[in-house]
Amino acid sequence: MLMPKQNGSPWIGTGLDFLWLELTNQCNLRCVHCYAESGPRGNEDDVLTTHDYVRLLDEAHGLGCGSVQFIGGEPTLNRDLDLLIRYAREKGFDLIEVFTNLTRLTDDLVALFKSYRVEVATSVYAHVAGVHDKVTTIAGSFARTVANLRRLVAAGIPVRASVIAMDENRDIVPETMAFLRNMGVPVVGSDGIRRIGRGSHSAGSQMSELCGQCAGARLCVGPDGRASPCIMSKAWSVGSVMQSRLAEIVCSSELQEVREAIYREAVMGRQGTSVCQPQVCGPYNSCGPNLGPGPCAPSGCSICRPG
Repeated sequence: MLMPKQNGSPWIGTGLDFLWLELTNQCNLRCVHCYAESGPRGNEDDVLTTHDYVRLLDEAHGLGCGSVQFIGGEPTLNRDLDLLIRYAREKGFDLIEVFTNLTRLTDDLVALFKSYRVEVATSVYAHVAGVHDKVTTIAGSFARTVANLRRLVAAGIPVRASVIAMDENRDIVPETMAFLRNMGVPVVGSDGIRRIGRGSHSAGSQMSELCGQCAGARLCVGPDGRASPCIMSKAWSVGSVMQSRLAEIVCSSELQEVREAIYREAVMGRQGTSVCQPQVCGPYNSCGPNLGPGPCAPSGCSICRPG
């Protein structure tokens, strides 16, 4: 549910409506701004097994969660991604999305996405190969990502792309968005870099860098088992699924306190107005974590409602 505040402020969520499952922190790219600081050697703390992820899907669906995004790192590096997609669809999740850099898209995955109605999200940093590859730090990544974007569009698979503005590409963001639309990508968004992870030039992450939508009814579980309100709020972990059931974390006072703190710092801190009001924000328009990997419209279920 959404909890209206006595002072008239918008939402702070309880329950679980959207779940990010990070299937690994390893990635074949090493983007300069990566919030998770993923890279080719980033799987040292990957402790969750396929059995653990299946259990989490069971628990999340039992709590009324209808949407899941598989993300990383690079989720296609998890050899059981196909199994988890099949299980989530058979379990009854309404939305299944994979956030991938699209450099490792196989024919089998395309067929699986099509058959199991999987949506795909990605990031493209420039319409110029040299600029995009400078961000990913891997030569040839632009060519592979764009070629696979075209394959998804041709296959009729729902796909969205975001362009994150940073020093390397700031002057060409509009042209890159036009390039993606002309390619046939139906949903294209943009956002500024968030100073978290490798995107930070300071000693630590600040809660004010968050978009604020993770004050809603969503949760991220990392490959190390730690849970946090969203993929970018790892600095404010609220427990581990290795020690607690998902319901215990979702209904915990610790999670609610962190959600309220995020609301104060990331939403009310912006001159007292929300960056993404519930009444105008949908899952695919230009605001909040939709511009990175995630949903936007704050919503939730009532599993923690008193009475």
